[in-house]
Amino acid sequence: MIDLTKELRQLHHASFQWALHCTGGSRHDAEDALQSAYEALLDGSASFEERSSLKSFLFAVIRNKARSASRKRSLLALVGLDDNSTPSVQPLVHRKMDDAERVAAIRAAIQQLSPRQRDILELVFYHELTVEEAADVLDLQLGTARTHYARAKKALRRQLTKEDFQWKTNTIET
Repeated sequence: MIDLTKELRQLHHASFQWALHCTGGSRHDAEDALQSAYEALLDGSASFEERSSLKSFLFAVIRNKARSASRKRSLLALVGLDDNSTPSVQPLVHRKMDDAERVAAIRAAIQQLSPRQRDILELVFYHELTVEEAADVLDLQLGTARTHYARAKKALRRQLTKEDFQWKTNTIET
């Protein structure tokens, strides 16, 4: 048996980063989703049965909580009770970039991908999950996850090359 509270503390930073991704960068919504996920784990409404890693299970719970909150906000916006808007991705400027700008450009290029492709890259590149673990988090068949992963890398490579990006595309080959 694992010490759930201790494990959650160790995974907190990565969990918050994943929650930010799932909520489109909204710190407030990410905090709410993460809080809801922690509550679900600690009160037993989401029970970890150790069939996968705690990290992939937790990320799946966070994703579900973020989606539920997003659906609720969308419904409220539909009936005119909320007017939140999402920021748009600005086009890249063609010039030599420093490291911080390069990271921002990669993030912007990732935002151009489909939601599934963004999610799989986020989990594999930034949260160091395997494609199999990412498939569990996203509730996808392994073959489907591999297909989205391969297509995402290809599309990202194409996007970064198209933008005259000072980047060696072979670093995206993994």
